[in-house]
Amino acid sequence: MASAYYPSLSDGEVVTIQLLPQHGEARTLKLLIDTGFTGNSSLIIGHDAADLVRAEIPPAPTTGALQGVQNRGWVTCRIPDLACEHTVIAIIADLAALSLPAGVHGMAGLTFLRHFSRWGSERSPGGWRFFLGDD
Repeated sequence: MASAYYPSLSDGEVVTIQLLPQHGEARTLKLLIDTGFTGNSSLIIGHDAADLVRAEIPPAPTTGALQGVQNRGWVTCRIPDLACEHTVIAIIADLAALSLPAGVHGMAGLTFLRHFSRWGSERSPGGWRFFLGDD
């Protein structure tokens, strides 16, 4: 049973993923977990990561932390500790409206988490941590 662990921030839980472009090297992003972020889209990334989009899909309306019609596209993400890759829908947006903690590059929602057999937070000797698991 493989697991990937991430130290918790005081502001919330985060995961670190690699986004794979069509050409060139992968880019590492730290994403805030938001289980209330639901729908067809799995991630929210900034305009500065738009070059990682493999294919655009029609914009769609959003509600919640982001309002209005948002651009979207297919991105491929990798979790190296789990040796897995998933191609998911990402919203490409201005992240300023999200008030993310310092060093965080976007959000991952419930649709992203459902790619894994286990996920959650646990207390460890070093403090709280978030985990993703595949059986």
